[in-house]
Amino acid sequence: MNEYIAAVAAPLRGPRRVRRDMLAEIEDGFEEAVAERVAAGLSRGEAVDGAASEFGEPRIVAAEVQRELEAAQARQTAWTLLIALPAMTIMWDVFGGDGDPGLAATLLARVVDAATAVAFGAAALVLTGHLERRAARLCGLLGLVQIATALGCSALIAMVADGQGPTGAWAALTAASAAGSILVCTASVRALRTARAAIS
Repeated sequence: MNEYIAAVAAPLRGPRRVRRDMLAEIEDGFEEAVAERVAAGLSRGEAVDGAASEFGEPRIVAAEVQRELEAAQARQTAWTLLIALPAMTIMWDVFGGDGDPGLAATLLARVVDAATAVAFGAAALVLTGHLERRAARLCGLLGLVQIATALGCSALIAMVADGQGPTGAWAALTAASAAGSILVCTASVRALRTARAAIS
């Protein structure tokens, strides 16, 4: 990778495959521009300088690429929220046990449902193209808020509600919820890091 492409790549943050593909495309175009200048009789150094002038300042190019990376990261995080959050909610509703858990536990569960609905709605808006401004930041924040809400309410429910269902089922639900929570948190943190890397 030449110095120009390295300068463009240095500040970038976002999905690795998308970043790699975009940099490869820029590098191919850069090398093609250099080859054209060399064929026209310029030295390699002069050709590289000319191509760099044509492509523009690396930081400006990086800023454009970063916007694309942020959008890609927002979509990836939105898919994670769209799939993982409802799956965890449905799993608990179906396998969480029978019987009346009590008013307090029911209200806490509805709080979790509300947080899930907000995150799900935002993710759907991102994926349908109706929400683009600060999409990565919003998905990241809502993902973390939903998980924090779910964990907090689950802890309170455990204190106020009698255990329902077999121990094995609860252990499986807890393990699956932990895996889902880690998945959502990881995607959310990546989205926030990508959003924070905006280049001006």
